[in-house]
Amino acid sequence: MAATPVTLLVEGATGIGKTALLDVACELARERGFVVCRATASPMEREVPFAVVQQLFEHLREEPLPGRNDETAPHGHDVIAGHFTAEADDPAESRVHQAVRGVYRFTAGLAQRAPLCLVVDDVQWADVPSLRWLNYLVHRVVKLPVVILVSRTPGIRPTDPLLIAELEMYSERMKLAVFTTRDVVQLTERMLGRTPDEEFAAAVIDATSGCPMVTSHVLELMRERSVPPDERAAAALPRPDPVELGRSMLARLNRQSRRLVEVAKAIAVVEPADLDLLAAVLGTNNGAAADQVRQLEGMGVLAPEGALTFAHPVLKSAIDSAVCYEEREELHARAAQFLHDTRAPAPLVAGHVLRTSSRLGAWAVEALRTAADTVIVEGDPRSGAKLLDRALDEDLCAPQRKELLVRLGLAETCFDPRMAVVHLQEGMTGLDDPEEVVAVACRLAQVLYFDGAYDNASEVLRRTMSEIGPKIPAAVDVLRLLERITVPSQDASTGQVDLRRFDEREWRRGDAHGRALAGLIAEDASNRGVDLALCREAALAALSGGVASILQHPQRMVGVLNSLLRADEVELVLRHCDEILLEAHREGLTMITLLGHTLRSRAHHHRGSFAEAVADAELALSATQTARLPSDHFGHVYAVDARVRAQLALGDVDAAEKALQPFGKFRALPHTWHHTALLHARGALRMELGDSQGALADQLECGERFEAWGRPSPALRPWRSYAALAHLRIGRREPALDLASRELELARAWGAPTVVGRALLTVGIATGGAAADPWLTEADSVLRRSSARMLHAEVLLELAGTRWERGQHDAARHHLAEAKKLGEQCGVAVEPGERFAGPASTGTPRAHVPRPAGPTRVVPPDPRTTVLALTPHEHRVAGLVLEGNSNDEIAHKLNVSRRTVEFHLTSIYRKLGVRRRTQLSAALAGFIARK
Repeated sequence: MAATPVTLLVEGATGIGKTALLDVACELARERGFVVCRATASPMEREVPFAVVQQLFEHLREEPLPGRNDETAPHGHDVIAGHFTAEADDPAESRVHQAVRGVYRFTAGLAQRAPLCLVVDDVQWADVPSLRWLNYLVHRVVKLPVVILVSRTPGIRPTDPLLIAELEMYSERMKLAVFTTRDVVQLTERMLGRTPDEEFAAAVIDATSGCPMVTSHVLELMRERSVPPDERAAAALPRPDPVELGRSMLARLNRQSRRLVEVAKAIAVVEPADLDLLAAVLGTNNGAAADQVRQLEGMGVLAPEGALTFAHPVLKSAIDSAVCYEEREELHARAAQFLHDTRAPAPLVAGHVLRTSSRLGAWAVEALRTAADTVIVEGDPRSGAKLLDRALDEDLCAPQRKELLVRLGLAETCFDPRMAVVHLQEGMTGLDDPEEVVAVACRLAQVLYFDGAYDNASEVLRRTMSEIGPKIPAAVDVLRLLERITVPSQDASTGQVDLRRFDEREWRRGDAHGRALAGLIAEDASNRGVDLALCREAALAALSGGVASILQHPQRMVGVLNSLLRADEVELVLRHCDEILLEAHREGLTMITLLGHTLRSRAHHHRGSFAEAVADAELALSATQTARLPSDHFGHVYAVDARVRAQLALGDVDAAEKALQPFGKFRALPHTWHHTALLHARGALRMELGDSQGALADQLECGERFEAWGRPSPALRPWRSYAALAHLRIGRREPALDLASRELELARAWGAPTVVGRALLTVGIATGGAAADPWLTEADSVLRRSSARMLHAEVLLELAGTRWERGQHDAARHHLAEAKKLGEQCGVAVEPGERFAGPASTGTPRAHVPRPAGPTRVVPPDPRTTVLALTPHEHRVAGLVLEGNSNDEIAHKLNVSRRTVEFHLTSIYRKLGVRRRTQLSAALAGFIARK
């Protein structure tokens, strides 16, 4: 810095380092022989004439001036006081002008003795007389060895805008924007006394987006905690404290104007999309609001260009944390009222109503109800329930309250069944509309069924039938059908209904009522094992509303997808499960997530993808822990059932046995649908453990329950096949053949290839010898139309043994090779048994008695095959994982939520057969190396 006359105006947002820059300039000036005179303007001294000038020169009282005889010359402070004190007390223009000229002459006199560096910080707050003197000096500084440095914060309204504009015109201007890496390095050196490396500076820029206030705050926290600016700190920078940062920022805003504090709070809380809403909330006009927004932008609090967003998210959090509860409620109430008055969309209005407990009236109730309907239809019942619950806080008449309670209960059915029961029961009392009574009774019965409260479900349905029967006779058949599906009963009169009484056009029409009826028809047909074609058509009609509609009805979702599985529509079930799980993960619907993984596990088991079945069953069990479900809850029981069956298919008997531990070793299980399904799985486990008598007892008890409940079809559970094999183990061929023949009769009545194929296999095994060949040949033919690959492999293996015994060795080898190929597709090894005479090395078959749970040895999957099974989006997510990105980083790069990334990773883990991130990296790296 030389003594060349210059005026420099430094502009920048609050906290960007203008003052620090002036500090450095002052040090350099002193080193080069300048007399430094410094002042900081303040809003409190705006009305004090020549306050800034006095600050500039008052230190001369203590400091000697070069070339001055201190014993004879007056001090600088006294000279300045003598020039303008009297004139300042006289408001006349001429007096003020005389004072300005007098101070100028004094300044010029000082500059003759030594070069001057005059520094004014925050010049926008300088008093008017000081600003006039400063401009007077700027015009004449070319004649003097004087350097003038001033700083200002853009956006803040100055004491005199015209004088500041004049100062800008005749000054060189330096604009400081956001921090660069170099700025961070310099600021770190100044604040922490150490030079950081580029990695640290880059990490600070990345964390703070170059926002000056946030950067300074982070470095201040490091200084307080004595954290050095090294690699370690770069990986774990201190998180800004919103409370402390908020206090600091509000103090700066308040220093300028109390109104700016109110504006910043309103923007943080209400998040207005435009100036109209902001002005309405503040109770001002658009012009005033726009002016205050510009000031906040200039101070670096808001992002530029009128976006009404903060320069950094932490600034918003800091301001938001400083808003008290009452102030927040009032802001949201004003926003809701304005949006309602301007006919804004209901969800927008309801969003603000939801955030205030103020009683707002009928219009708020209507907005909340409309918004709830919208989000529920879109597949977000949890948010819909929050809106309805808030509506119940308003002053309501009795009919309104009952209507809202019913809506709330219906929304809660898919994520909080027990509260749904409470609200539905309360809302049903006194309902006048018969059709609404029927609809609510059906949903309430289904929720009670899911909770295992069958007696309560039956009571609700029968009471409703007696009340509604005279008014809507057709509704009675629907209620009876629902009772037959949901209430296990040995009473033959329970749920007596003829499906032909339902008009096909009624359940095919595709509206909500039609889909509900179609779902009941599909579930009932598959439960009883009648009319496969009707079951398929009705199931597809029930799903015609898409994922959003099925998410609202967990019972219908389980019933319909189970019906499709029993109809061998495995690929369709898997596709729907994927879509359901994606939405459930996105919306945080734990119960739907649990059921979706359970159903997908069953579908994978059906098609022989046993490793995938285990993975989904484990995810379902994880969801039960998240939901904190008791061990006897239907969701937990279904998940355990799926896991036991899948682990047995893989031959992991220990894991299957461990999964059953919460239910005791082999104690009696309750008489519910879900526990009866678990009884069947437990029987299969006991067979693997060598307890043939126990296995037979479990399968026969399972069958007795289903028969008593009017569910004879093997599509529900093939308990007769498992019991027949247990009889054979014990040496009882006749009862085994009787059970197998009965299962085949029922299976043919149903007609699904998998069910028929299993029954034919069991009949063939029970028949034995050459007489088994026709049954096994037919089973082979039937299962070629089925997706049940492992079951087909068992049939081929049994058929190979039969052909070998008859001397048809080439045919036997062909069947054996085909069985092994199918086994490899399922990830298990198909091993021939003792009945095949010949060297093992030649692959000639030996005897084989198949176990119901399937083969025992796992074949490691080919990583290339499993990686190719990934979708393009899963490939991209997996690639980002391999690059070392965290879930949050992947979500940011793909512009999706963290929950969506987690969902895709779950699918990737399942397809690759891995459980941890490190295993995923290894699997992907191996695939890339082979490519």
